Amino acid sequence: MNEPIVNIDFCGIKKLLLLLERNGFSQAELQKIAARISALNGADIILFR
Repeated sequence: MNEPIVNIDFCGIKKLLLLLERNGFSQAELQKIAARISALNGADIILFR
């Protein structure tokens, strides 16, 4: 997969995870999910809240 597309896709996933946090999911759990998805897809960007 083209690297910029992976990073854009991961940004969208991160936005979805933030919505889940606002609806009761723990931040620690969502960070683990984000790290796993990033590793699986090869995203290489760092996002801060």
